[in-house]
Amino acid sequence: MNANRLLLFLLLLSVTLKGYAQEAFEGEIIYQNSFQSKNSSVTSEQMKILLGDKQEYFIKSGNYKSCTNGVGITIQLYIGETNRLYNKTSRSDTLYWFDADVKSDAVISYELVKNKEKILGEDCDALILKTQGGQTTYFYTSKYPVDFTKYQMHNYGNWNYYLSKAKSVPLKIVVDNEQFKMESVAQKIEARELPDDFFAISVDTPIKKTK
Repeated sequence: MNANRLLLFLLLLSVTLKGYAQEAFEGEIIYQNSFQSKNSSVTSEQMKILLGDKQEYFIKSGNYKSCTNGVGITIQLYIGETNRLYNKTSRSDTLYWFDADVKSDAVISYELVKNKEKILGEDCDALILKTQGGQTTYFYTSKYPVDFTKYQMHNYGNWNYYLSKAKSVPLKIVVDNEQFKMESVAQKIEARELPDDFFAISVDTPIKKTK
């Protein structure tokens, strides 16, 4: 192969690979949450009020922000650069942070079920993670990819484990353990550009490390 043909081949290969490559999803997902309490001291309605039945989730390039209409934790913010999770409650302006490398519940095994359910018109696979404390099932489609390498240190909630297998944002999450069952189902997903300062923390915001 002469130099001109080699150059042409490389150019065609580059164009082909770019055509198949998918950019990581950037935008917003709105979830509807429902709860089933298994704890006699807490009702399902109380869980809904505390945690909220609506969740707005924003994600971009290793950062995400979750906002709920509950009276407990109203905002959760993850900053990939520091691998920190910040939580804000409805009763305080302070952001409380902890390192996301904390392992909360170890995965024992996983199972992948193809074309398990259709959500928002998309055929979704199901990834079932069995942990020491229960089971979490994620429903997802490759149409909304995530660069999982940006979350490799995010052990909390086994988010890095899930993304290493699915490499996509979930359209539905079912958490089932001894205390409760929770379902979060996407009602809307919108790809749109988010400004970098969308995830910025104001210099006036009080910040404390979670004890």
